[in-house]
Amino acid sequence: MSLIAGNLGVVQRLLDAHAIRWGVCAGAASHLYGDRRPIQDIDILVIKGGLTTIVQLLQQERKAVQFDGKRVLWRGVKLFDDLSVRRANKLHPFTLDSRMEQHLRRMPLLGSRVAVLAPEDVFVHKILLGRGPEQGKHDLTDAASIARRQRLDLAYLQERLRLMQAQDLLASNLANYNITFDSPDEAVS
Repeated sequence: MSLIAGNLGVVQRLLDAHAIRWGVCAGAASHLYGDRRPIQDIDILVIKGGLTTIVQLLQQERKAVQFDGKRVLWRGVKLFDDLSVRRANKLHPFTLDSRMEQHLRRMPLLGSRVAVLAPEDVFVHKILLGRGPEQGKHDLTDAASIARRQRLDLAYLQERLRLMQAQDLLASNLANYNITFDSPDEAVS
């Protein structure tokens, strides 16, 4: 088992034991839903305001963590409580909200059974970030893989776009992934 796998197991047990709401997101979630690119680290989104508690819990376990007020870093695991994206001077919120929590899934990852954000959440976040190889990132290829390999819940996808206030910004991008909505109430892929 790799070092990162063991560290993920420690974090998973700690968060679950203390009933802290959380979900794997970003590249590791994309790995589960799309391309099987090697996992470099694990990004975890936790409930807003939960980072200080997590730092205290890890320190009680004698884990040396880094905390800059926005994220917790511990040996290949990164925890965030806000991954909102700013584009064109507009903030698009991406926090662990109640709808996101309702769509969490438990899946095996590196030997642990982890909570994972729904593919719709990961997909929208990835296309909103929109980074590619020129930035050393995989957002666009991850989004394409998710759209190709997952049967997306288009009603929830529309809801996530609305919750992130990104419908207008991303409407034209969705066609690149063969996703169209007939009307606000009726979605077709």
